Amino acid sequence: MLSTRHLSRAALTLAATVCLTGLPPVAGTAGAATEPLAWKRCATTAKDWPVANDPGTECALLTVPMDHANPRGRTIKIAVSRLKATDPGRRRGVLVISPGGPGISNITASATYAANGLGTLATDHDLIGFDPRGVGYSDKINCEEGSPGEPPPGASAKAKAKAAFSRMAASNKRCAAMDPDFVRQLTTSNIARDVDAIRAALDAPKISFYGVSYGTAVGLTYRSMFDDRVDRMWVDSVMPPVMDLAAMDAVTDAVGERSFERFLTWLAGRDAEYHFGTDAAAVRTTIFALRDRLDREPVVDGKDTRLDGEWVSGLLGVGAGGWAASARDLATVREGGIPRSARPDPAAGQVYGFDDAPLGMNTTQYNAIFCNEGTGGRDFEQVWADAEARRQRFPGAGGRIEFGGWCAGWPWPARPWQPVKGSSPLQLSGHVGESVTPYAWAVDAAKAAGGTLLTIQDDIHGSLSRLPCAAKAIDFFRTGRTSGGSCPGMQ
Repeated sequence: MLSTRHLSRAALTLAATVCLTGLPPVAGTAGAATEPLAWKRCATTAKDWPVANDPGTECALLTVPMDHANPRGRTIKIAVSRLKATDPGRRRGVLVISPGGPGISNITASATYAANGLGTLATDHDLIGFDPRGVGYSDKINCEEGSPGEPPPGASAKAKAKAAFSRMAASNKRCAAMDPDFVRQLTTSNIARDVDAIRAALDAPKISFYGVSYGTAVGLTYRSMFDDRVDRMWVDSVMPPVMDLAAMDAVTDAVGERSFERFLTWLAGRDAEYHFGTDAAAVRTTIFALRDRLDREPVVDGKDTRLDGEWVSGLLGVGAGGWAASARDLATVREGGIPRSARPDPAAGQVYGFDDAPLGMNTTQYNAIFCNEGTGGRDFEQVWADAEARRQRFPGAGGRIEFGGWCAGWPWPARPWQPVKGSSPLQLSGHVGESVTPYAWAVDAAKAAGGTLLTIQDDIHGSLSRLPCAAKAIDFFRTGRTSGGSCPGMQ
């Protein structure tokens, strides 16, 4: 699943962004469905349905306006899934689940969450999953970013970064030009309006909502716009209430640097295995020397694999669960090898409707979500200056151009949002050590949107549904009782 360029697209993909309008709640849903959904078994309807032994999930396509401000204009299709409550006599409503992104499919959530720590809710709730516009089985465009290429020999770090920024600008312009009207409407607010169209199509006066990572942005946006249509909402690993791309980089770097300092001690205690040094200072010296060497002489394998100093920095700020993998990869490169994790996955195209499989990351949707609503990232000199300041402040894991580098050449100005407080029951949970969606974001979101914040004592992104503490979420959706304080996390 919302992090670094790699981590965001694996974890925010997870990846993902609460940027809510300061507008008053919306009175109605433009283009709400007027015809019933044609449900069919997902396993036989959706090509390459990835859920083995599916318990009976149904799928349908919902027609929504591409631009909700123009309900009579162009329409698009949103893929929706449903797993009906197993005990109809106890059914208390609909639970929409949005477990992450941007850029990735969410439609299997109805089936996968029925099998995890929140699965008991499937007895008295219809579980609903959906692919947001631009990904998975929903309508999308197919446009790959293109290879970053090899920088000029002897180029400075700034020249390399500027060349990468220019390539991103060209890629963004090319992909946006394929269908500019569609790309311009890839926003969190429109996804929230699509959720309300799903609610209307289900003939549900209200919905409950469970969101993780970028799914928290979708949920809190929905609540800001349609507060009276929310029964109960829980958001875990929460995105920030203001999508300032430079500020997001600064917070994630600060968390990464703290993890890096702990990683040095961990690695020093395992010198017999990894051979980086027997104390934290020696490990730091060895790792920084490796990073400097790769900056001078990067390892290049094909057009898509380049291991340089930035690659090293990307391994240093991960949480404790990733330390062993980082140590193995660093040791492999030190000895002249190329880690398997550094090789790209086979290219997977984006697909359309239930006739094809929703494989891979849709990078166009990912970038559009951040750039249509996020501020910053357009001016290289400012992006570089921000990164330089973070390198000085966080010498281990800091200074990579992450969120701030995705919006190069984006053809439209940002439409920033601000959260709106509501009265519907809201529970937030944040993880004290995680770097994908730092705990500080959950604190800020709670101040902006209201609700009760539960602190989870781990650094694992979105781990709530796998913890004994998931019992609190089950109780919340059944009774509305919120929980403050803290919970033990994954070790």
